[in-house]
Amino acid sequence: MDKSLRRSLFQHITFWLIVVSTYAISAWGYRDNFQQAIIYEALYLPARMLAVYFNWFLWMPKKLYRNQVGEYLLGIVLVIFLLATLQRYLMYYWAYATFFPTWQMQSSGAFVFFRVVQNMVVIATPVALSTGMKLFLDWYHQKNRAQQLEQEKVAAELQYLKSQINPHFLFNTLNNIYGLAIERSAKVPTLLLKLSDLLSYSLYESGGKFVEISRELQLIKDFIALEMERSDNRVRVEWGVKEESLQGIEIAPLLLMPLVENAFKHGTREEIRQAEIVIQLEKNAGQLFFRVRNTVPEEKPSSQEESGIGLANVKRRLAILYPKQHDFSIQEKANSFEVTLKVDLHEKH
Repeated sequence: MDKSLRRSLFQHITFWLIVVSTYAISAWGYRDNFQQAIIYEALYLPARMLAVYFNWFLWMPKKLYRNQVGEYLLGIVLVIFLLATLQRYLMYYWAYATFFPTWQMQSSGAFVFFRVVQNMVVIATPVALSTGMKLFLDWYHQKNRAQQLEQEKVAAELQYLKSQINPHFLFNTLNNIYGLAIERSAKVPTLLLKLSDLLSYSLYESGGKFVEISRELQLIKDFIALEMERSDNRVRVEWGVKEESLQGIEIAPLLLMPLVENAFKHGTREEIRQAEIVIQLEKNAGQLFFRVRNTVPEEKPSSQEESGIGLANVKRRLAILYPKQHDFSIQEKANSFEVTLKVDLHEKH
């Protein structure tokens, strides 16, 4: 037997044992015989089970869950009334004589409306109890399923966002190497090796939700070295990273990289003078502080690209991974462009 089926069977048996024993203990007080009380309640078990399972498996899904509340109530009351009437006839013509011959009959005739109503209450009680249980269990399962679907949706979106970064970065870097290859530059093999390391990290080491920040910093250093080779030292990078304060910190992979890439892409591409990029990173009071500032060319191209994929990607990933736990700001001036990111490290989602 399947494990889930065994668990379900055990739960149903336990439910009915509780119902029968609770009623039997209650009836014991005025029957003075616990065995007879058990038998009496057991005789009501088939009617109760019919009512409960009719309601559980058929009537609630067909009517109540389709917002047909009036039809649901009318139908369940009618079914309980019919079962209570049959139970009354069963008890009057067979059960009393067979199991309780010493009991004094308190009513003449099989159909006595008051006794039928009593039977309805006896049958309706487990129906009401099981209805509440089913409503709670279905709500709980639906809530868990919704959470699971939301988690799957977020995971898929994060994977999509990361897949955006890889081709975006690869496209820019290959363009750089292509230009040097045309010039038959001796730098091409070195650049290809660094590119290989970057792609290895991007494809195989950044699959988790969070990575050691030291590995992310190494990725940024490799990228800077690659860009410095390409730019013939037209870029001065100020590396203000306090690595000693960052031990043991984890961060979302490829979260900082697009900000550095954006600085090189939009701060050096059209610059004919020496461009400057300042990178600052430190931990302070449980918060990660990251700032990237780059100079802006005096003569901007008429069709200057938007920051586009990179910054938009970072914003969305921050909203998913650090909801209400980050501050992301952009300051654009005539001669500089600055991005500042603050991330609360106390809790990760």
